[in-house]
Amino acid sequence: IFSPGGAISNMYAMLLARFKMFPEVKEKGMSSVPRLVAFTSEHSHFSIKKGAAALGIGTESVICIKADESGKLIPADLERRILEAKQKGFVPFFVSATAGTTVYGAFDPLIAISDICKKYNIWMHVDGAWGGSLLMSRRHRWKLDGVE
Repeated sequence: IFSPGGAISNMYAMLLARFKMFPEVKEKGMSSVPRLVAFTSEHSHFSIKKGAAALGIGTESVICIKADESGKLIPADLERRILEAKQKGFVPFFVSATAGTTVYGAFDPLIAISDICKKYNIWMHVDGAWGGSLLMSRRHRWKLDGVE
């Protein structure tokens, strides 16, 4: 999918994750699905919450995960928050990792996040607006290991 920028790309990712888990939302709307929750780093781009608002998921359904001192999402906190959400009856459907945060330039630990997403059957998106182009670099592409 080609898009005009990172913000709309993040919203498209959330839209696709929701549709994959609950295809009936296309015909029946949001009232046909349980309370969905998304997860993202406390240092992620504002467009994750903006996308949740636009898609009718709600900004309160975006759970911000703690980052370490270098700005990277902490996988243990992600897993803890997923389990908390499930205990409350919410349905985790989307995790947005970041390849190059806006403020710190941090690359989230994609392999660890991917393992958690696989374990709980959650769509993993990588916001690569800032650092995604490193996939083209022989020297730095390792920073995106796990994006696949």
